[in-house]
Amino acid sequence: MKKRLLAGTLAAAVGTLAIVVATGAAGTDKVAAPKGKTVLPSASCLKVVYGGSGKPQYLIASDLPLQGSNRPQTTQMTKAIQFILQGKKYKAGNYSIGYQACDDSTAQAGKWDPAKCTSNARAYSSDRSVLGVIGTFNSGCAKLVVPILNRAPGGPLAMISPANTYPGLTKKTPLNAAGEPNIYYPTGKRNYSRVVATDDFQGPADAELAKRLKVTSVYILSDNETYGKGVAQTFQGGAKKRGIKVLGFEAWDPKATSYEALANKIKQSGAKGVFLGGIVCNNGAKLLKDLRAGLGKAVPLIGPDGWTPFSAVAEAGSAAEGMYISVAGIPNEALGATGKKFIKDFVKFQGRKPDPYSVYAAQATQILLDAIARSNGTRPSVAQQIYKTKVKGGILGTFNLDKNGDTTLKGITIYRMTKGDGKTYSTIYP
Repeated sequence: MKKRLLAGTLAAAVGTLAIVVATGAAGTDKVAAPKGKTVLPSASCLKVVYGGSGKPQYLIASDLPLQGSNRPQTTQMTKAIQFILQGKKYKAGNYSIGYQACDDSTAQAGKWDPAKCTSNARAYSSDRSVLGVIGTFNSGCAKLVVPILNRAPGGPLAMISPANTYPGLTKKTPLNAAGEPNIYYPTGKRNYSRVVATDDFQGPADAELAKRLKVTSVYILSDNETYGKGVAQTFQGGAKKRGIKVLGFEAWDPKATSYEALANKIKQSGAKGVFLGGIVCNNGAKLLKDLRAGLGKAVPLIGPDGWTPFSAVAEAGSAAEGMYISVAGIPNEALGATGKKFIKDFVKFQGRKPDPYSVYAAQATQILLDAIARSNGTRPSVAQQIYKTKVKGGILGTFNLDKNGDTTLKGITIYRMTKGDGKTYSTIYP
Protein backbone atom coordinates (compact mmCIF):
# COMPACT_ATOMS: atom_id res chain seq x y z
CA MET A 1 0.00 0.00 0.00
CA LYS A 2 2.81 2.43 0.83
CA LYS A 3 4.36 1.81 -2.57
CA ARG A 4 1.05 2.53 -4.27
CA LEU A 5 0.59 5.75 -2.35
CA LEU A 6 4.09 6.95 -3.22
CA ALA A 7 3.63 6.14 -6.88
CA GLY A 8 0.39 8.12 -6.85
CA THR A 9 2.06 11.07 -5.19
CA LEU A 10 4.84 11.10 -7.76
CA ALA A 11 2.39 10.90 -10.62
CA ALA A 12 0.55 13.94 -9.29
CA ALA A 13 3.83 15.82 -8.98
CA VAL A 14 4.84 15.32 -12.56
CA GLY A 15 1.38 15.27 -14.11
CA THR A 16 1.42 14.54 -17.80
CA LEU A 17 4.72 12.68 -17.61
CA ALA A 18 2.98 9.53 -16.40
CA ILE A 19 2.45 8.07 -19.86
CA VAL A 20 2.18 4.28 -20.27
CA VAL A 21 4.54 2.57 -22.69
CA ALA A 22 3.00 2.26 -26.14
CA THR A 23 3.00 -1.49 -26.78
CA GLY A 24 1.50 -1.57 -30.27
CA ALA A 25 -0.29 -4.52 -31.80
CA ALA A 26 0.95 -8.04 -31.10
CA GLY A 27 3.91 -8.97 -33.27
CA THR A 28 4.50 -5.44 -34.59
CA ASP A 29 7.50 -4.53 -32.41
CA LYS A 30 10.34 -3.44 -34.68
CA VAL A 31 13.05 -3.79 -32.05
CA ALA A 32 13.70 -6.49 -29.50
CA ALA A 33 14.27 -5.31 -25.96
CA PRO A 34 17.66 -6.32 -24.53
CA LYS A 35 17.91 -8.75 -21.67
CA GLY A 36 16.45 -6.84 -18.73
CA LYS A 37 13.19 -5.53 -17.34
CA THR A 38 12.84 -2.24 -19.31
CA VAL A 39 10.71 -0.99 -16.41
CA LEU A 40 12.21 0.43 -13.20
CA PRO A 41 10.53 -0.08 -9.78
CA SER A 42 7.31 1.88 -9.21
CA ALA A 43 8.33 2.53 -5.60
CA SER A 44 10.70 5.21 -6.89
CA CYS A 45 9.97 5.67 -10.59
CA LEU A 46 7.05 6.87 -12.66
CA LYS A 47 5.67 4.96 -15.62
CA VAL A 48 7.73 4.81 -18.78
CA VAL A 49 7.38 7.75 -21.15
CA TYR A 50 7.56 6.59 -24.75
CA GLY A 51 5.94 7.80 -27.95
CA GLY A 52 7.69 5.72 -30.60
CA SER A 53 6.60 2.59 -32.42
CA GLY A 54 6.60 -0.75 -30.68
CA LYS A 55 8.37 -0.95 -27.37
CA PRO A 56 11.49 0.99 -26.40
CA GLN A 57 14.69 -0.96 -26.87
CA TYR A 58 16.51 0.90 -24.12
CA LEU A 59 15.72 3.20 -21.18
CA ILE A 60 17.22 6.36 -19.80
CA ALA A 61 16.29 7.49 -16.30
CA SER A 62 16.45 10.75 -14.39
CA ASP A 63 17.34 10.70 -10.71
CA LEU A 64 16.05 13.84 -8.98
CA PRO A 65 14.31 14.83 -5.71
CA LEU A 66 10.66 15.09 -6.76
CA GLN A 67 9.33 15.86 -3.27
CA GLY A 68 9.91 18.81 -0.97
CA SER A 69 10.78 22.39 -1.82
CA ASN A 70 12.82 21.37 -4.89
CA ARG A 71 9.78 19.82 -6.58
CA PRO A 72 8.78 22.87 -8.72
CA GLN A 73 12.32 22.91 -10.09
CA THR A 74 12.91 19.20 -10.57
CA THR A 75 9.54 18.44 -12.16
CA GLN A 76 10.37 21.09 -14.76
CA MET A 77 13.63 19.26 -15.36
CA THR A 78 11.78 15.99 -16.04
CA LYS A 79 9.54 17.83 -18.50
CA ALA A 80 12.61 19.22 -20.27
CA ILE A 81 13.98 15.70 -20.64
CA GLN A 82 10.68 14.49 -22.08
CA PHE A 83 10.56 17.52 -24.41
CA ILE A 84 13.96 16.68 -25.91
CA LEU A 85 13.04 13.01 -26.31
CA GLN A 86 9.76 13.94 -27.94
CA GLY A 87 11.58 16.20 -30.39
CA LYS A 88 13.85 13.31 -31.33
CA LYS A 89 10.83 10.99 -31.68
CA TYR A 90 12.21 8.85 -28.86
CA LYS A 91 15.20 7.83 -30.94
CA ALA A 92 18.96 7.98 -30.41
CA GLY A 93 20.36 7.09 -33.79
CA ASN A 94 18.92 3.68 -34.61
CA TYR A 95 17.94 2.94 -31.01
CA SER A 96 14.45 3.54 -29.60
CA ILE A 97 14.57 5.10 -26.14
CA GLY A 98 12.03 5.17 -23.32
CA TYR A 99 12.30 7.39 -20.25
CA GLN A 100 11.49 7.03 -16.56
CA ALA A 101 11.57 9.84 -14.02
CA CYS A 102 12.78 8.49 -10.67
CA ASP A 103 12.63 10.12 -7.26
CA ASP A 104 15.58 10.09 -4.84
CA SER A 105 13.74 11.98 -2.08
CA THR A 106 11.28 11.06 0.66
CA ALA A 107 8.22 12.94 1.85
CA GLN A 108 9.50 12.78 5.41
CA ALA A 109 12.86 14.36 4.60
CA GLY A 110 11.48 16.71 1.94
CA LYS A 111 14.78 16.34 0.07
CA TRP A 112 17.20 13.70 -1.24
CA ASP A 113 17.57 10.62 0.91
CA PRO A 114 20.75 8.48 1.08
CA ALA A 115 18.83 5.19 1.16
CA LYS A 116 16.74 6.18 -1.88
CA CYS A 117 19.84 7.27 -3.81
CA THR A 118 21.47 3.92 -3.14
CA SER A 119 18.43 1.77 -3.94
CA ASN A 120 17.75 3.73 -7.13
CA ALA A 121 21.35 3.26 -8.26
CA ARG A 122 21.09 -0.49 -7.72
CA ALA A 123 17.87 -0.59 -9.76
CA TYR A 124 19.48 1.26 -12.68
CA SER A 125 22.53 -0.97 -12.47
CA SER A 126 20.65 -4.27 -12.43
CA ASP A 127 18.27 -3.40 -15.30
CA ARG A 128 20.45 -3.94 -18.35
CA SER A 129 18.05 -1.99 -20.56
CA VAL A 130 19.14 1.25 -18.82
CA LEU A 131 21.82 2.95 -20.92
CA GLY A 132 22.17 6.22 -19.05
CA VAL A 133 21.10 8.26 -16.03
CA ILE A 134 20.45 12.01 -15.96
CA GLY A 135 21.17 13.24 -12.45
CA THR A 136 21.64 13.59 -9.66
CA PHE A 137 20.52 16.98 -8.41
CA ASN A 138 22.44 16.85 -5.13
CA SER A 139 26.17 16.15 -4.96
CA GLY A 140 25.82 14.11 -1.77
CA CYS A 141 23.49 11.76 -3.61
CA ALA A 142 25.92 11.54 -6.54
CA LYS A 143 28.68 10.34 -4.20
CA LEU A 144 26.53 7.27 -3.48
CA VAL A 145 25.21 6.66 -6.99
CA VAL A 146 28.32 7.04 -9.15
CA PRO A 147 30.38 4.12 -7.74
CA ILE A 148 27.40 1.75 -7.95
CA LEU A 149 26.83 2.64 -11.60
CA ASN A 150 30.56 2.35 -12.20
CA ARG A 151 30.38 -1.33 -11.20
CA ALA A 152 27.19 -2.03 -13.17
CA PRO A 153 26.79 -5.39 -14.94
CA GLY A 154 27.85 -5.08 -18.55
CA GLY A 155 30.23 -2.23 -17.80
CA PRO A 156 30.15 1.29 -16.30
CA LEU A 157 26.74 2.95 -16.73
CA ALA A 158 26.86 6.55 -17.99
CA MET A 159 25.59 9.31 -15.72
CA ILE A 160 25.40 13.00 -16.64
CA SER A 161 24.33 15.63 -14.14
CA PRO A 162 22.55 18.92 -14.89
CA ALA A 163 23.18 20.22 -11.37
CA ASN A 164 26.04 18.65 -9.32
CA THR A 165 28.74 21.19 -8.52
CA TYR A 166 30.96 19.45 -5.92
CA PRO A 167 34.47 19.38 -7.48
CA GLY A 168 35.63 16.17 -5.78
CA LEU A 169 33.32 14.05 -7.93
CA THR A 170 35.55 14.53 -10.95
CA LYS A 171 38.86 16.21 -10.12
CA LYS A 172 41.50 16.82 -7.51
CA THR A 173 41.35 20.06 -5.54
CA PRO A 174 42.96 21.08 -2.23
CA LEU A 175 39.60 20.61 -0.50
CA ASN A 176 38.93 17.04 -1.65
CA ALA A 177 38.16 14.30 0.84
CA ALA A 178 40.63 11.42 0.99
CA GLY A 179 40.75 9.38 -2.21
CA GLU A 180 38.60 11.70 -4.32
CA PRO A 181 37.81 11.48 -7.14
CA ASN A 182 39.20 7.97 -7.77
CA ILE A 183 37.09 6.38 -5.02
CA TYR A 184 33.99 6.97 -7.16
CA TYR A 185 35.40 4.92 -10.04
CA PRO A 186 36.36 1.50 -8.60
CA THR A 187 36.72 -0.04 -12.10
CA GLY A 188 39.29 2.58 -13.01
CA LYS A 189 37.09 3.80 -15.87
CA ARG A 190 35.08 7.03 -15.81
CA ASN A 191 31.30 7.05 -16.30
CA TYR A 192 30.23 10.42 -14.80
CA SER A 193 30.03 13.89 -16.36
CA ARG A 194 28.16 17.18 -15.87
CA VAL A 195 27.10 20.28 -17.76
CA VAL A 196 27.42 22.84 -14.93
CA ALA A 197 30.49 24.64 -13.61
CA THR A 198 31.88 23.34 -10.31
CA ASP A 199 32.13 25.00 -6.92
CA ASP A 200 35.80 25.81 -7.32
CA PHE A 201 34.39 28.41 -9.74
CA GLN A 202 31.11 29.18 -7.96
CA GLY A 203 32.63 29.85 -4.51
CA PRO A 204 35.19 32.36 -5.84
CA ALA A 205 32.48 34.00 -7.98
CA ASP A 206 30.39 34.56 -4.84
CA ALA A 207 33.48 35.97 -3.12
CA GLU A 208 33.99 38.31 -6.07
CA LEU A 209 30.37 39.42 -5.67
CA ALA A 210 31.01 40.16 -1.99
CA LYS A 211 34.00 42.28 -2.96
CA ARG A 212 31.94 44.21 -5.54
CA LEU A 213 29.33 44.82 -2.84
CA LYS A 214 32.15 46.34 -0.73
CA VAL A 215 31.82 43.63 1.92
CA THR A 216 35.01 43.76 3.97
CA SER A 217 34.27 40.90 6.38
CA VAL A 218 32.02 37.83 6.27
CA TYR A 219 30.59 35.12 8.44
CA ILE A 220 30.27 31.75 6.70
CA LEU A 221 27.52 29.23 7.47
CA SER A 222 27.18 25.70 6.09
CA ASP A 223 24.52 23.00 6.34
CA ASN A 224 27.45 20.54 6.63
CA GLU A 225 26.36 18.41 3.67
CA THR A 226 28.87 17.46 0.96
CA TYR A 227 27.75 20.27 -1.32
CA GLY A 228 27.16 22.92 1.34
CA LYS A 229 30.41 22.45 3.20
CA GLY A 230 32.38 22.22 -0.05
CA VAL A 231 31.02 25.42 -1.59
CA ALA A 232 31.45 27.22 1.74
CA GLN A 233 35.12 26.25 1.76
CA THR A 234 35.67 27.45 -1.80
CA PHE A 235 33.97 30.73 -0.89
CA GLN A 236 36.26 31.00 2.14
CA GLY A 237 39.34 30.60 -0.04
CA GLY A 238 38.04 33.11 -2.57
CA ALA A 239 37.22 35.64 0.15
CA LYS A 240 40.69 35.45 1.70
CA LYS A 241 42.34 35.93 -1.69
CA ARG A 242 40.28 39.09 -2.17
CA GLY A 243 41.24 40.56 1.20
CA ILE A 244 37.87 39.86 2.84
CA LYS A 245 38.16 38.89 6.50
CA VAL A 246 36.44 35.65 7.52
CA LEU A 247 35.15 36.20 11.06
CA GLY A 248 33.47 32.83 11.52
CA PHE A 249 32.78 29.47 9.86
CA GLU A 250 30.22 27.10 11.36
CA ALA A 251 27.29 24.85 10.55
CA TRP A 252 23.61 25.62 11.02
CA ASP A 253 21.37 22.88 12.36
CA PRO A 254 18.59 22.12 9.83
CA LYS A 255 16.39 20.86 12.68
CA ALA A 256 16.70 23.96 14.86
CA THR A 257 13.51 25.78 15.81
CA SER A 258 15.30 29.11 16.16
CA TYR A 259 18.46 30.75 14.81
CA GLU A 260 18.17 33.84 16.99
CA ALA A 261 21.30 32.99 18.98
CA LEU A 262 23.25 32.39 15.76
CA ALA A 263 22.11 35.73 14.35
CA ASN A 264 23.21 37.48 17.54
CA LYS A 265 26.60 35.77 17.37
CA ILE A 266 27.10 36.96 13.79
CA LYS A 267 26.03 40.47 14.74
CA GLN A 268 28.49 40.57 17.62
CA SER A 269 31.30 39.48 15.28
CA GLY A 270 30.81 42.65 13.28
CA ALA A 271 30.57 40.76 9.96
CA LYS A 272 29.46 42.92 7.03
CA GLY A 273 28.07 39.98 5.04
CA VAL A 274 26.96 36.36 5.45
CA PHE A 275 27.51 33.43 3.09
CA LEU A 276 25.07 30.53 3.35
CA GLY A 277 26.68 27.37 1.97
CA GLY A 278 23.92 24.79 1.72
CA ILE A 279 20.48 24.02 0.37
CA VAL A 280 17.23 25.86 1.03
CA CYS A 281 15.56 22.54 1.92
CA ASN A 282 17.54 22.50 5.16
CA ASN A 283 15.24 24.92 7.00
CA GLY A 284 16.44 27.77 4.81
CA ALA A 285 13.33 29.94 5.07
CA LYS A 286 13.47 29.94 8.88
CA LEU A 287 17.20 30.67 8.81
CA LEU A 288 16.65 33.70 6.55
CA LYS A 289 13.88 35.06 8.76
CA ASP A 290 15.98 34.88 11.91
CA LEU A 291 19.09 36.29 10.25
CA ARG A 292 17.17 39.26 8.86
CA ALA A 293 15.52 39.86 12.22
CA GLY A 294 18.89 39.91 13.96
CA LEU A 295 21.08 41.57 11.34
CA GLY A 296 18.73 43.90 9.50
CA LYS A 297 18.61 44.52 5.77
CA ALA A 298 21.96 46.30 5.47
CA VAL A 299 23.99 43.07 5.77
CA PRO A 300 24.09 41.24 2.40
CA LEU A 301 23.11 37.55 2.43
CA ILE A 302 24.76 35.49 -0.32
CA GLY A 303 23.93 31.91 -1.21
CA PRO A 304 25.02 29.44 -3.92
CA ASP A 305 22.71 27.51 -6.24
CA GLY A 306 21.48 25.32 -3.40
CA TRP A 307 19.20 28.28 -2.67
CA THR A 308 17.01 27.47 -5.65
CA PRO A 309 14.24 27.25 -6.64
CA PHE A 310 13.57 30.91 -5.94
CA SER A 311 10.00 30.01 -4.93
CA ALA A 312 11.38 28.09 -1.95
CA VAL A 313 13.48 31.09 -0.88
CA ALA A 314 10.42 33.32 -1.27
CA GLU A 315 8.74 31.33 1.52
CA ALA A 316 10.80 33.49 3.88
CA GLY A 317 8.68 36.47 2.79
CA SER A 318 10.24 39.89 3.20
CA ALA A 319 13.35 38.29 4.75
CA ALA A 320 14.22 36.87 1.32
CA GLU A 321 14.15 40.25 -0.42
CA GLY A 322 17.58 41.39 -1.55
CA MET A 323 19.31 38.03 -1.06
CA TYR A 324 21.93 37.23 -3.71
CA ILE A 325 21.91 33.72 -5.18
CA SER A 326 24.42 32.32 -7.65
CA VAL A 327 23.69 29.69 -10.30
CA ALA A 328 26.41 27.85 -12.21
CA GLY A 329 25.77 29.08 -15.75
CA ILE A 330 24.62 32.03 -17.79
CA PRO A 331 21.04 33.33 -17.50
CA ASN A 332 18.37 32.14 -19.93
CA GLU A 333 18.15 35.57 -21.59
CA ALA A 334 21.86 35.39 -22.50
CA LEU A 335 21.62 32.07 -24.36
CA GLY A 336 22.41 31.91 -28.07
CA ALA A 337 20.04 31.22 -30.96
CA THR A 338 19.57 27.52 -30.16
CA GLY A 339 19.01 28.24 -26.49
CA LYS A 340 16.51 31.00 -27.22
CA LYS A 341 14.58 28.68 -29.55
CA PHE A 342 14.50 26.01 -26.87
CA ILE A 343 13.17 28.54 -24.35
CA LYS A 344 10.43 29.67 -26.74
CA ASP A 345 9.35 26.14 -27.63
CA PHE A 346 9.58 24.86 -24.06
CA VAL A 347 7.38 27.69 -22.80
CA LYS A 348 4.70 26.53 -25.25
CA PHE A 349 5.21 22.94 -24.10
CA GLN A 350 4.81 23.55 -20.38
CA GLY A 351 3.00 26.89 -20.28
CA ARG A 352 5.50 28.81 -18.15
CA LYS A 353 9.01 30.23 -18.27
CA PRO A 354 11.70 27.62 -17.58
CA ASP A 355 13.82 27.42 -14.47
CA PRO A 356 17.56 27.66 -15.33
CA TYR A 357 18.15 24.03 -14.38
CA SER A 358 15.51 22.77 -16.82
CA VAL A 359 17.74 24.21 -19.55
CA TYR A 360 20.69 22.22 -18.20
CA ALA A 361 18.55 19.09 -18.01
CA ALA A 362 17.66 19.55 -21.68
CA GLN A 363 21.32 19.95 -22.67
CA ALA A 364 22.32 16.91 -20.61
CA THR A 365 19.62 14.87 -22.36
CA GLN A 366 20.86 15.88 -25.79
CA ILE A 367 24.42 14.91 -24.88
CA LEU A 368 23.31 11.53 -23.55
CA LEU A 369 21.13 10.75 -26.57
CA ASP A 370 23.91 11.79 -28.97
CA ALA A 371 26.35 9.53 -27.10
CA ILE A 372 23.90 6.61 -27.34
CA ALA A 373 23.47 7.29 -31.06
CA ARG A 374 27.25 7.12 -31.59
CA SER A 375 27.63 4.00 -29.42
CA ASN A 376 27.35 0.32 -30.25
CA GLY A 377 24.50 -0.04 -27.76
CA THR A 378 26.61 -1.18 -24.81
CA ARG A 379 27.04 0.60 -21.52
CA PRO A 380 30.82 1.11 -21.78
CA SER A 381 30.45 2.46 -25.30
CA VAL A 382 27.89 5.07 -24.24
CA ALA A 383 30.10 6.21 -21.35
CA GLN A 384 33.11 6.47 -23.66
CA GLN A 385 31.18 8.49 -26.22
CA ILE A 386 30.06 11.06 -23.64
CA TYR A 387 33.71 11.93 -22.97
CA LYS A 388 34.10 12.71 -26.67
CA THR A 389 31.35 15.34 -26.52
CA LYS A 390 31.91 18.56 -28.43
CA VAL A 391 28.85 20.80 -28.61
CA LYS A 392 28.69 23.53 -31.23
CA GLY A 393 25.81 25.97 -31.04
CA GLY A 394 23.92 23.88 -28.51
CA ILE A 395 21.26 24.95 -26.03
CA LEU A 396 23.99 26.20 -23.68
CA GLY A 397 26.24 27.39 -26.48
CA THR A 398 29.54 25.97 -27.75
CA PHE A 399 31.57 23.89 -25.31
CA ASN A 400 33.29 20.56 -24.68
CA LEU A 401 33.40 18.06 -21.87
CA ASP A 402 37.01 17.75 -20.69
CA LYS A 403 38.90 14.58 -19.73
CA ASN A 404 37.28 14.66 -16.29
CA GLY A 405 33.77 14.98 -17.70
CA ASP A 406 33.48 18.64 -16.71
CA THR A 407 32.10 21.38 -18.95
CA THR A 408 34.40 24.04 -20.33
CA LEU A 409 31.67 26.64 -19.61
CA LYS A 410 32.61 28.56 -16.43
CA GLY A 411 30.21 31.51 -16.14
CA ILE A 412 28.38 32.00 -12.81
CA THR A 413 25.21 34.11 -12.79
CA ILE A 414 24.14 36.10 -9.74
CA TYR A 415 20.43 36.59 -9.13
CA ARG A 416 18.88 38.98 -6.60
CA MET A 417 15.61 38.18 -4.88
CA THR A 418 13.13 40.88 -5.92
CA LYS A 419 9.40 40.70 -5.20
CA GLY A 420 9.56 37.01 -4.49
CA ASP A 421 11.61 35.97 -7.53
CA GLY A 422 15.24 35.87 -8.60
CA LYS A 423 16.16 38.65 -11.02
CA THR A 424 19.40 38.55 -13.01
CA TYR A 425 22.00 40.77 -11.32
CA SER A 426 25.28 39.95 -13.09
CA THR A 427 27.37 37.14 -14.58
CA ILE A 428 30.84 36.58 -13.16
CA TYR A 429 33.71 34.63 -14.74
CA PRO A 430 36.09 33.92 -11.84
